Amino acid sequence: MKFQTYAEVLNPDHPLSKMHAAGYKKNPGYRLRDVLNESGGRYQVKSAIPERVREEIRRLAALTGDSELAAVAELESVTISLEHLRGHNPDSTVIAYGYRLLKEPGDGPLPGLDP
Repeated sequence: MKFQTYAEVLNPDHPLSKMHAAGYKKNPGYRLRDVLNESGGRYQVKSAIPERVREEIRRLAALTGDSELAAVAELESVTISLEHLRGHNPDSTVIAYGYRLLKEPGDGPLPGLDP
């Protein structure tokens, strides 16, 4: 398993934009200008990792013996870089950001996740 942060520009083809257009999601993302204002102009944002998510990461770390995942499970928040978004117009660019757990090719079956 791999813990990965992301920050993506939302365009009409992005899944979150499609969910918003279909009425399933109230707000598909965040205006880059607003995120920069909240971070004091730094091209980074902090995202909290709720305890329930941390518990799940701990469980996965124990199942896989992954010390990097175990270390992530102890974090209360993670810093997400927005550096790759420099050059985008902050006033018209809408982004989504967060983190995800990715199953890697060498990962074996994970009880509770795999059928």
